[in-house]
Amino acid sequence: MSPEVPIIVIIIATPTFFILRLILKRFIKNKKTRNWTSIFGTIIIAPILYIGLVMAFFSYLFYEPQYDFEKDRWFADKNTRFEMRDDLVNSGILKGKSKSEVIELIGNSESADSTDIWTYDLGTSGAGFGWQFNSLILTFENRKVSDVKKQEIVD
Repeated sequence: MSPEVPIIVIIIATPTFFILRLILKRFIKNKKTRNWTSIFGTIIIAPILYIGLVMAFFSYLFYEPQYDFEKDRWFADKNTRFEMRDDLVNSGILKGKSKSEVIELIGNSESADSTDIWTYDLGTSGAGFGWQFNSLILTFENRKVSDVKKQEIVD
């Protein structure tokens, strides 16, 4: 545990104690009992609040919006295509499509040649303390899409 954690918990505990004592004033009339109950409650609540704040911070830090696939939006901004990748992978929109149908729906791949594996660059996104490079990989069998995968490389 880093040395700042107890300091942060104490900073959280101070207002927690006074708020808890104020709330308990209605229910516990004896001042000594109310103070001890507030102390024990603060000992339990302050670390839970600290953990909640840390989790909220990291949730915010790693948040990436996800949208349903929209053809117009796909072609409008190549760098935000990663926001639609989960819908393309999970919905099965591309499964069973021919190469020409795929080209009409999401355009040509950078690797669209005679190979049966096409890769689409979906742009970069924040990955907490680094960058995440997003790709969509289509695998063709018998000239139809058989597999759709997302690839995320964190740098």
